[in-house]
Amino acid sequence: MGADAVMLGSALARATDAPGGGYHWGAEAHHSELPRGNRVQVGQVAPLEQVLYGPSTVADGTVNLVGALRRAMATTGYSDLKEFQRSEVVVAPYFA
Repeated sequence: MGADAVMLGSALARATDAPGGGYHWGAEAHHSELPRGNRVQVGQVAPLEQVLYGPSTVADGTVNLVGALRRAMATTGYSDLKEFQRSEVVVAPYFA
């Protein structure tokens, strides 16, 4: 939550107008000269504008990323990103 930037490669690759056609190279594929790694099929859900700003037609978080961030901030009571970044994170232990 303290990041100033995030990697949205696979989330943006799901846009119908993304050049990968519903595929994304995984993080292990990074190389300055040669492509390598696995191509992951992420599917296509909506145009880029809709992936970012909605409206969402599904409730799985793949569409309307900006709206999801706004909702998370509103739910927690923060009004801007810097305030949201300074929030304390509590992780509940999970016992299986």
